[in-house]
Amino acid sequence: MIPLSNRSTKAGAIHHPGTPARHRYQAQRCYTKERDITLEGGQTLHDAIVHALEKYGITAAYLTINDAAMESLHFVMPGNDPSGAHAAWYSDTYRLSSPARILTAGAHVGLRDGEPFLHCHGIWQHGREPIMAGHLLAPDSLLATDVTASCIAIEGAHLVVTPDEETRFSLFAPYANTNDSTSSKANAILLTLRPNQDIHEAITSIAKRHEIPSAQILGIGSLINTCFTDGIQLESHANEILILDGRLESGRLSLQALSVGIGGEQHQGELASGCNTICVTCELLLRFS
Repeated sequence: MIPLSNRSTKAGAIHHPGTPARHRYQAQRCYTKERDITLEGGQTLHDAIVHALEKYGITAAYLTINDAAMESLHFVMPGNDPSGAHAAWYSDTYRLSSPARILTAGAHVGLRDGEPFLHCHGIWQHGREPIMAGHLLAPDSLLATDVTASCIAIEGAHLVVTPDEETRFSLFAPYANTNDSTSSKANAILLTLRPNQDIHEAITSIAKRHEIPSAQILGIGSLINTCFTDGIQLESHANEILILDGRLESGRLSLQALSVGIGGEQHQGELASGCNTICVTCELLLRFS
């Protein structure tokens, strides 16, 4: 992590192995409703979330989880692909035992091969050790006690894991839910962004195209050399992010986020406009009135 004054603020770029997709984003209008749900302890985080959503008939959602005690917590951080097949990859798995605690995390719930699938980024701590961050492995992490999570249920669209030719990853992409027509009451856009575009420019241009002057932005993704308005820029070419507070107000975008890179380098604050290029993907929910 180096002060921005000592680094170039030029937007980064990354070369992925596949042919770049013509369309640089995918979006589906949808309807969202917020409610609290109880995740019951003694289960993996994946099962606790899936079972809680099933009680309310929710099949797609974005969850925010705060202050959750974990019996075990497994996660990865960004890494390099030793095979060279991908422009970025994952670290080896880190395994934390009790007392581990999720400080805050955001999780998209969608589908993979027709079954519920979670993509979760967050911040956690093991006892009094330094705070760590990354991509949480929900099927391998055991929730110790009940915790209340904030759930934004999504109707009319869902994320589906789909092979991506450009990055050679299998990534979430938004699709309309053909069993649920909510176009007349849509209050959100479920959105994914492709690599090598500035996150601020992409969100604001898409919002303008959809005639959305103000919105709440939630979600997770990855950036190149994450750059903050306080003058800090991460050295890593691959950094995962969790948006802690995103606001579009009268066309002006503010994104407060956590970012963690290769080797665990991390920082949080407001993302700087014009120098935060998407690395692999961003999966976002834009909620408007």
